[in-house]
Amino acid sequence: MKYIWTEERLEILISLYPIENTSHVAKILGISERSVKVKAAKLGLQKYIKSRWLEQAMYIRTHFSEKSYSEMAKELKISNAKVCRIVKILGLRRTRQEACSIMSERRGWLVKRERRRIIFGMNPVSNIKVVTNRPRIELRHRLRRKGYLPGETRFEMYIPEGIKRNLRQEAFGSTLGLRFIPVPQQIEKVYSQVI
Repeated sequence: MKYIWTEERLEILISLYPIENTSHVAKILGISERSVKVKAAKLGLQKYIKSRWLEQAMYIRTHFSEKSYSEMAKELKISNAKVCRIVKILGLRRTRQEACSIMSERRGWLVKRERRRIIFGMNPVSNIKVVTNRPRIELRHRLRRKGYLPGETRFEMYIPEGIKRNLRQEAFGSTLGLRFIPVPQQIEKVYSQVI
């Protein structure tokens, strides 16, 4: 059965098509989306750009040279793919220097995240090499959990009084460059006040 476009139906199409999504207009008119699109094309109707899209496009245009796609997507609460589409529509391109700066900043952030994970004894998420001596860092973490105190440098571990020493781990630590020394008096006073 052929759909008959009455004056009333045409008015609905003309008033709603530019501002509503096609599926909503089709539901109101009781026809398929394809029929709505075909008739709108014949009448020369076009969709208005929605204000939300304009806000997203403005944000992306403003921050394109300083933020990565994933950072912009996170800020806008949209997908990376949508950011890519908007960038393509706007015709934005980064200079080589901007791209290198963003990649460098992103890599720095990833390296810091991976270092934090290793320091707290967690497995790395990526394959980025962030630690020059991972066994030493892991051993320091294990020793800290057993009561040893970190020294003033990353090569020192303090041995508090009354701690049950782990000579095997201390020997292994010595091979990794760690030095085990008693807690100096001034530092011991600070720790005793804190505890």
